[in-house]
Amino acid sequence: MVRPLMWFRTDLRASDNPALHAAARCADRGVVAVYTICPKQWRSHDMAPIKVDFILRNLKALSAELEKKNIALRIIETATYKGVARSLRGIARDLDCNALFFNREYEVNEQQRDEAVTEAFETAGAEVRTFTDQCLFEPGELRTSTDRFYSVYTPFKRAWLRALEADCDRSTPLGCPKKQPEMIGKPDAMPVGVNGFDLDSPRTDLWAAGEKVAQGMLTKFIHRRLDSYKADRDTPSICGTSTLSPYLTSGVISLRQCVQGAIDANNGRLSEGSVGAVHWISELIWREFYKHILVGFPRVSRRRAFRLETERIVWNENSEHFLAWRQGQTGYPIVDAAMRQLLQTGWMHNRLRMIVAMFFSKNLLLDWRRGERHFMRNLIDGDLAANNGGWQWAASTGTDAAPYFRIFNPCSQSKKCDPDGAFIRRFVPELAGIEGPAIHEPSAMPALQRSALDYPDPIIDHAATRRHAIEVFKALNR
Repeated sequence: MVRPLMWFRTDLRASDNPALHAAARCADRGVVAVYTICPKQWRSHDMAPIKVDFILRNLKALSAELEKKNIALRIIETATYKGVARSLRGIARDLDCNALFFNREYEVNEQQRDEAVTEAFETAGAEVRTFTDQCLFEPGELRTSTDRFYSVYTPFKRAWLRALEADCDRSTPLGCPKKQPEMIGKPDAMPVGVNGFDLDSPRTDLWAAGEKVAQGMLTKFIHRRLDSYKADRDTPSICGTSTLSPYLTSGVISLRQCVQGAIDANNGRLSEGSVGAVHWISELIWREFYKHILVGFPRVSRRRAFRLETERIVWNENSEHFLAWRQGQTGYPIVDAAMRQLLQTGWMHNRLRMIVAMFFSKNLLLDWRRGERHFMRNLIDGDLAANNGGWQWAASTGTDAAPYFRIFNPCSQSKKCDPDGAFIRRFVPELAGIEGPAIHEPSAMPALQRSALDYPDPIIDHAATRRHAIEVFKALNR
């Protein structure tokens, strides 16, 4: 007689949840669900308050969905991961659960936590079953011809596509689990806050909760914007992307649901057909690639550079530059608009993430880890794998990184991705009255017009700082 304890983590949904689906199938005495809140651990991981609020709201939505299946959701709070094993064993004893089911996570601290939990349950004679959920292929399953983890995206992508074409069921989402014969107790009341996090400005108007919301967003994106995704995805002033990253990061929607949705819309094709669908699938593969990097090269979870030789770089310690960048007061309008979008919405358009990260690490020559941490502390979709991978790409310290001599010119990038200045005018209102291309570089305006603006002069000279950054990186090879 089996009564599983289903441990939710970054998989806050009832549909297409491998661990929940398996738990419901094998249970003959009902399923108990649990979620662990770890405030001190979350703070040490730089989790953003807006993300904490998003998790709490999605827990509420998940609890309602589980109730329909006669599954009660319990909430446990421990300060750090060290207390999780004991707390889970306690609830398992209290509710006579003799098996534990959960989907795997890949960060170093999370893997250590899961090993401790597994040992505690197996020592007590309980079965532990784990499942692949965040990826289509378990990290380490796709390997190079020399039996190593891939460290370059394009070969990884080719291997991923070949493997999925050979095993197309990998991307097939599971349905909802069957309804349980009885509910074990009642669901816990959902917490309205978490100690140590200020949730006063969660922007719930921008990021509604629940898997039905996420599925609706996916459907709308596929029907309305998928075909034009490649053409529109670099223009932040329009809604050209899926904006599903917060839901993917917290597991409110699954990678499988997204991949299969794109395949279905593309008449069953993965790498040809709609250029928009093919390109979006490539972006989803990037997410998985960075998960594999966490496992194959765990140092990146420990704030280490993937390219270890770049740790010899002496980064600037200019606190004024860091503050100007963080507040969106650099004098480069596209950079400032992007940084203000982050502060106001908890999200930033992907193209802008590349622009501001390269400006930070190359023009300002500030340590990329400081920028990475600022993003995590403010992003609703803060994810270690994707955030670290993106920052190390921009800083030329990571896997598949941008060549060190490739340094975006923020004014040129602004003209390309925001040609009419609509995005800048929205987030930098002090420039709203500027007409024409001058909005991309107001410092080049005539002095009299420039003096009338309540906007800072550029804090650095792009050309000079570009030359200096190239010299710094060249020196690594001497």
